[in-house]
Amino acid sequence: MNVHWLQAYKPGYGLPGAFYTDPEIFAEEQRRIFRNNWFFAGHSVELAGPGDYMTLNVGGAPVVVIRDRDGKLHAHHNVCRHRGSIICTKEKGKTSRLVCPYHSWSYTHDGRLIGAPMMGEDFDKTAHGLKHAHVEEFDGLVFVNLSDTPSPFHELRDHLSPILKSQGMTKAKIALIRDYELDVNWKIAVENNRECYHCEANHHGYVSVQYDTENDNPDLQEEIAERLSDCRVRWEKAGLDVARVNTSSRNTSEWFRANRTPVRKGMVTESPDGQLVCRTLMAGFTDADMGTARANTNINFWCHANSDYAHTVRITPVSPTKTIVRAYWLVDENAEEGRDYDPETIAAFHHQVMSEDWEICRRQWIGVTSPGFAPGPYSPTKEESVDRYVRWYVRQMSTEIAPEAAPEQAACPAA
Repeated sequence: MNVHWLQAYKPGYGLPGAFYTDPEIFAEEQRRIFRNNWFFAGHSVELAGPGDYMTLNVGGAPVVVIRDRDGKLHAHHNVCRHRGSIICTKEKGKTSRLVCPYHSWSYTHDGRLIGAPMMGEDFDKTAHGLKHAHVEEFDGLVFVNLSDTPSPFHELRDHLSPILKSQGMTKAKIALIRDYELDVNWKIAVENNRECYHCEANHHGYVSVQYDTENDNPDLQEEIAERLSDCRVRWEKAGLDVARVNTSSRNTSEWFRANRTPVRKGMVTESPDGQLVCRTLMAGFTDADMGTARANTNINFWCHANSDYAHTVRITPVSPTKTIVRAYWLVDENAEEGRDYDPETIAAFHHQVMSEDWEICRRQWIGVTSPGFAPGPYSPTKEESVDRYVRWYVRQMSTEIAPEAAPEQAACPAA
C-alpha cells in the first residue's frame, strides 16, 4: 500500500478525501478488511433446511453459503474450478448439488467435485473441489471469512451472544428485506452510524424513543437513572444478561460492540409511538418492555433487536462510489402477517431513520468529493466512537497481511 495515503491522515480528524474516492484504496480495503475479517452474510433462517443456499459479494469475491443434510453450513467461492464460471446464479435457492451452468461440473454441499463430464479417466476429481471459505453462525446470525488464517471467531461470538441470544433470532422469520443503493463510499454510511451527534437535528423520531442524545442532559439524569435501575431488576429476573445495560453507544471492544438500552419511559419498542408493532413477542418474552439489544461490527453489520421485532443491516461495498445497504426486519416464527403485524409498519421506524441518514450521507458525499474539502476534528465527547472506528480502519490499512493464496487451477481438456 502506498505510504503517502496514510501520511495524510491526522489522528483525531476525519479521513482525507482520497480515502472515499480512490480505486486503489478501495481495492486495498476489499483485500485487507472485507476479505480478511468476519463479514456478516445474513440470517440462519434464510438457510433453514438442507440444500438452502445464499450468494453474496464478500470483498469483491462471489461466495455461496449452503446448509448440508446434517445441518452444517459451508461457504465456498462461487466459482467453478473448471473455467471460472459463477455456479449459483440466483441470490437464494435450494439444491441437492451445486451445478455449474457452463459445463455441468457438479459439487456436493461441502464442495467436493462429484461430476465432471468427459474429463477423461485420469482426471482427479479430488484435486478440483471448490475453494472453501470459513463460515460460522450463532444466535441466528451468519458470518463468513475469506482469509486463510481468520481471526478467532469466538471473540466476536462471546462478546455479542450474551446480549443477542435472548432475542429469539434463531426462531424467527423474515418480515421484510429492503435494499438501499447508495451512490456514496461505504465508510460514509458506517461513520454516520457510529455517532448520534447528528441525531437531535436530523432524527426527531429516533430521539423521541431513545435516550442517546440525553446522556448529558441534566434535566433527564434522574429519569434515566431510575429507568436503568428498574430495567436491570426486571431484566435480570427474566434471565437477561444485565452487565451491559446502559444508554451508551460507545464501543465495548476493538472492532465490535453490544449492549442493551432501555427505550424512553412509557415506551416499549422502537416504533414511531414507542408501542408494539407486532402482537406476538419474540423469544417467548411476556414483558414487552425489554429494551433494545444493540450490536455492531466495524466490518459491515449492525443490529437493533426489540421485544417484538429485530432489525439488522448488512453493508456491501460495490465500488468507491457505490454501496448496497441491506436491511432485515424479523419477527417471531409464530407471528402471522395481517393478524399480528404489517411488514411496512414493522419497518417504519428504522426505514425513516435510514432514509434520513442516506440524505445526510449524500450531502456529506458532495462535500468530501469537492476540491474544498479538508477533514476537521472529531468532537471528543460526541464522536469518540467515530474516531475509534477511523483509528481501527487506519490500523487495518497499515498492518501487513499475508498474500492471498490462489487455488490450484482446474484441468481443461486438451485442444
